[in-house]
Amino acid sequence: MQIDQDLIAALYLLGLNFLGDLHSGEIAEIKGDMTIKLVHPPDEELKFVVELPGEKQMIFSVDRDQIVGLAERWQ
Repeated sequence: MQIDQDLIAALYLLGLNFLGDLHSGEIAEIKGDMTIKLVHPPDEELKFVVELPGEKQMIFSVDRDQIVGLAERWQ
């Protein structure tokens, strides 16, 4: 996946820290009571992984354009 400037800017605006680790697939994250990561595993879709207390996870498939569009609406 190509990480373009629009996606990086959108992640920043949404409060995520850009990791940019394309090897592991971890692109960005935000930590608090729960951790939200944007990941792109090889040969898979772009996903938000929400890590909840108690080692539980929720995973949502997401499209790059959805992230950029959401950030544009928040400006």
